[in-house]
Amino acid sequence: MRGGFDVVVVGAGSTGSTTAYYLAREGFRVLVVDSRGVAQGMTAYSLGLVRSYYTNEDVARMSHYSHEFFMNFSKEFGVNVFTKTGLLVIGNNEANMRAIHDMLRKIGARIRLMGGGEIRELLDAEVLDGELGIYEEDAGYADTGLYTNTIMRRAMELGVEFVIDDARALIKNNEVRGIELVKSHDTIRAEHYVMATGVWTPKVLPQLNLPIRNIIERIVRVDTGRSLPNVFDYVNNFYIRPEGSSNALMGLLYPPEDVWQDPDAFNPLTAPSLDYSLNLMERAAKRFRWFEGAKLMGGWQGLYDVTPDWMPIIDEPIKKLILCVGLSGHGFKLAPAFALMITEMIKYGESRTFRNTFALDRFRMGRLIRGVNEVAAF
Repeated sequence: MRGGFDVVVVGAGSTGSTTAYYLAREGFRVLVVDSRGVAQGMTAYSLGLVRSYYTNEDVARMSHYSHEFFMNFSKEFGVNVFTKTGLLVIGNNEANMRAIHDMLRKIGARIRLMGGGEIRELLDAEVLDGELGIYEEDAGYADTGLYTNTIMRRAMELGVEFVIDDARALIKNNEVRGIELVKSHDTIRAEHYVMATGVWTPKVLPQLNLPIRNIIERIVRVDTGRSLPNVFDYVNNFYIRPEGSSNALMGLLYPPEDVWQDPDAFNPLTAPSLDYSLNLMERAAKRFRWFEGAKLMGGWQGLYDVTPDWMPIIDEPIKKLILCVGLSGHGFKLAPAFALMITEMIKYGESRTFRNTFALDRFRMGRLIRGVNEVAAF
């Protein structure tokens, strides 16, 4: 049995690695455990979108903080992980779009409303009457693997230890007794345990019966023949993330909730079906007539650990056990904010910078997280 750690973090994806770094900066002795290695889970298949845009003010404040962290990453770490592309969000509910715009301006996001003419000019797009956009100039995407490995290396320079092993939380009588390292037959005790286990959460913590389903997210790669900003088209239900100067990655903003509960039996290298890919490209062609000439180049798939409101669980349901799970596709872009919240919870007993609306009991109490005018929070 080993001790001597203040915190054990289970999971070395973007959330766990960033949390380890934040904790180490505060002087905590940290051990990170992951069964695969750094950024070897779903972080490796994340699109790495970075933006302040959210429709819920609490989440938008977290995203804006994280956005600034990514944009300034090279100043602190000497490695550039961020590519600025801009983001255009297209919708057709003017009242909601204006309310979201005003909220985002209030928190400091660099955004502006766009009318139909501006959207046409920016994207060579078809725009119907009543459609308008919110344009976020500083949005972009990050290299998820480079980011996560860089921040973990810095965490280890600050004293964080890292072990590759299967981890199991030892919980008895509503108390955490330690973390069992399954392969090495060792038990680790600490003052706090942080679970940043993503889609493996239902397998790692079956005792808690958390409301998390693993949902398939399918990514389609296309050759567009031109450069684009990030685009969220809520009218036609698709998004585009540029990849270089002439390729793009695409998906559905509201995907079918196809469950694949066992991540160990999931193959992320399986490309989406031809029917799925063509349907997605047809949606884009409704917005961009030139998209009829786009070429399908394959794709891949990932898993989201999804809660009923598609928002995370950040809570301490058992003393010393802090959950940062059910991230619902928001994990990478919010990782710095999650790390700050968890560090403050351990240091002060509460999150001080951000309001924590992510308690587990919100589902039982019917307090689901929503955006302005009850739209989806993302």
